[in-house]
Amino acid sequence: MQTKFETAPPVNPSNDFVQPGVYLTFDVECSMGGAWADPNLKPVPPSRAIWGEYGDQKLGIPLIVKILEDHGLAATFFVDAFTEDQGFEGLTEPVCTYLLDHGQDVQLHVHPNKKHYAMKMRGEEHPFEDNIGALAPDAQLVLLQEGADRLQRWTGQSPAAFRAGNGGASEETLVQLEKVGIHVDSSYTFSGSACLFDQSEAYNGSKFYGNVLELGLSGFLQPNLPPLLPQKALDPVGISFAECRDTIQSVCDAGADAVLILHSFSLFKWKNVQYDGGRLNRIVTSRFRRTCRWLAEHASEYPCQTFLDVSRAVDAGTYQARAVPPCRLNRPLRSYARKAAQVWNNLYWT
Repeated sequence: MQTKFETAPPVNPSNDFVQPGVYLTFDVECSMGGAWADPNLKPVPPSRAIWGEYGDQKLGIPLIVKILEDHGLAATFFVDAFTEDQGFEGLTEPVCTYLLDHGQDVQLHVHPNKKHYAMKMRGEEHPFEDNIGALAPDAQLVLLQEGADRLQRWTGQSPAAFRAGNGGASEETLVQLEKVGIHVDSSYTFSGSACLFDQSEAYNGSKFYGNVLELGLSGFLQPNLPPLLPQKALDPVGISFAECRDTIQSVCDAGADAVLILHSFSLFKWKNVQYDGGRLNRIVTSRFRRTCRWLAEHASEYPCQTFLDVSRAVDAGTYQARAVPPCRLNRPLRSYARKAAQVWNNLYWT
């Protein structure tokens, strides 16, 4: 097995960015576990939120990686650089090493509140803000530079892409990203309230903002009927396999890239804010596994790429940005059936 300093997912030679692709992405992070509000609580440790270790089970990134490997796929894992500041010093590098040793792509993720929590614990003045785009430009730059330096130290590679925690970036964040040498971002979404980009023209796919490519999270519009939300993200936690498949097909067939999001803890559920009693989330795991199987079966039509692939294409001048209007999935009965399954699945013991 190659070491982390030697391993890098190769550019997919069969696509060469002449057709739209699919990007499987994971935010790798630890919940605050209620620690901001209750001083008796501590943030959830990586052993639970990232590795998903419960007894002899590993339901976090080891299970995710196994499913990807079973289907010959590589994904991009946006690793939070400030998990260290939650009191878990030295525990992020092994995560990066594991992912790179398994041929996965590791890129930068930042939740500002993790840094602010460390400041609080030291008795320093601190903000309470988890959306990087809401911070002053110089504060954004400091976080991005420190995060990039940490990720380079842990992986031996400068980060090529970034995603803001909560998707809470803005156009100004992209200005600061360019200053640290990162030219690809994946924070934009029209289906999340924390996104601080201009929302006047919602889109799927990608756009250049100056010299920085924004390859946003994909989503779809559904019937605006109670209690359905009018917009849904391409996230198997909240939508069915059929909706994942149809969204990917709709976005890519319209000429844009599709970006799916999950988290390191998406394939299991727990009893409380401390992630006690983790157990397999069978419904979400099945959705993800079926999506991977479908992508493997349709690799020539909807090839999977990583953000390292994109960054190399951007640097080479071969990537063509394509943005398309949000697709609409007008299947109300299917949406209601998925909603009912979601309510049932949210019960811990089901």
